[in-house]
Amino acid sequence: MKKYTFTLLALATVLFSSCFKNDNNNNTGFYYDPYFVAEKNGLAVYAVPFSAKVGTDSIQVSGRSNDAGLRMNFKYTGKGTYALTGNQAKYYQLLGKDTVSRYNVGLDTSSKVQIVALDSINKVIGGTFTIKLKRTFPATSSIYPDSVKFTKGQFVIALPR
Repeated sequence: MKKYTFTLLALATVLFSSCFKNDNNNNTGFYYDPYFVAEKNGLAVYAVPFSAKVGTDSIQVSGRSNDAGLRMNFKYTGKGTYALTGNQAKYYQLLGKDTVSRYNVGLDTSSKVQIVALDSINKVIGGTFTIKLKRTFPATSSIYPDSVKFTKGQFVIALPR
């Protein structure tokens, strides 16, 4: 009798589990493998992708490495192009734990982020970016360039919850 009970329970489990919809296979055509890459002044750079909430209606998309980081803040509303000005994009360089240079967009109007892919089920976005930044720290330097340009930027990142 115990054999039949165990067999019946196993069969019921298989039948019931096959009836439920598998939410992991949402067929959105969007594969989530996070990355953050760009060309900085013509050289390819890779960073660890991060995202965060900023206030109640904005997000931050960033890429960080051991010696530098790039952050972009914008009011996210879905797919589309977002212009970046002022302090909405920042780049910094580190030496150990010390910040040795900082850059921001300032008045430049050509910097932008474009969200081109969205998986609303898994809360993942993919996009591109082009950013021109001016040095704000140190005020003068013979070591750090006056400006930095990121082109061909791409990322796939989870939306902050």
